[in-house]
Amino acid sequence: MSVRILGGSAKGRALKVPASARPSGARLRKSLFDLLASRAPSGTFLDLHGGSGAVGLEAASRGYEVTLIEKNAGAIRALEENARLLGLPVRLLRGDALGLLPRLGQFDVVFSDPPYVQDIPKLTATLLASGVVAPGGLLVCQHPDKTHLPEAPGYEREERVYGSNTLTLYLREGAARDNIGPA
Repeated sequence: MSVRILGGSAKGRALKVPASARPSGARLRKSLFDLLASRAPSGTFLDLHGGSGAVGLEAASRGYEVTLIEKNAGAIRALEENARLLGLPVRLLRGDALGLLPRLGQFDVVFSDPPYVQDIPKLTATLLASGVVAPGGLLVCQHPDKTHLPEAPGYEREERVYGSNTLTLYLREGAARDNIGPA
């Protein structure tokens, strides 16, 4: 499977895809970054399930400050190699995303595309309650189109369907960090 970076400094460059990964398709990734361009065009980006790096490395190519989390050893090696070959500075954390969550801080964009065997609604509720999304930030969950994700107090929710996949976006209420100033 050929997966290429769609924009930014590494545009057109191919990624090595580990056997364990299910990379987001080009159409969905293009749509995701088109949405981000108007809502969160820069800042910190957390990819909770790094996989092939198709999303996290795309974000790094477009100038985001990226943290990737991955627990599969083969995927970690591919992510390290892809980041090095593409010359993209990323922070790669090894381990389980939920286990690392309490130590991560807040991010402007959090992307969650877990293995589809997980309980994605439960994972999403945990992420929404965790505080990992900065005020004014965005949680983006990729999931099968038949999976319905919860509403959440303090978040504006929106769904975009792309074939058999859906992106559910949660915009956290509050001013973005860059806009917070003295009262």
